[in-house]
Amino acid sequence: MGRLDPVFSRAREEGRAALVGYLPAGYPTVSRSAELLSAMIDSGADLVEVGVPYSDPVMDGPTIQAAADSALRAGFRLRDVFRVVESVSSAGGRAVVMTYWNP
Repeated sequence: MGRLDPVFSRAREEGRAALVGYLPAGYPTVSRSAELLSAMIDSGADLVEVGVPYSDPVMDGPTIQAAADSALRAGFRLRDVFRVVESVSSAGGRAVVMTYWNP
């Protein structure tokens, strides 16, 4: 059993899809992204996906590309994602981290 199985099992038992929110960490700022992701949990999201801003997000659309660029220009560092995820966890939520892998 995976760590997220209970999240999806509960949604299935309730006859609904799981609500998964998304926001790049560091957008619009590191602190604000932590607040916004926690607010998603408080508002009923079952899970949030925390994006790691990347300098060449070719698989994302223009809105997420712009948010990632803004976060990077504001000084986002990879270590900041841990702070954001911890904030979600402290709010009682579950988070997964999404990033790119370009071999």
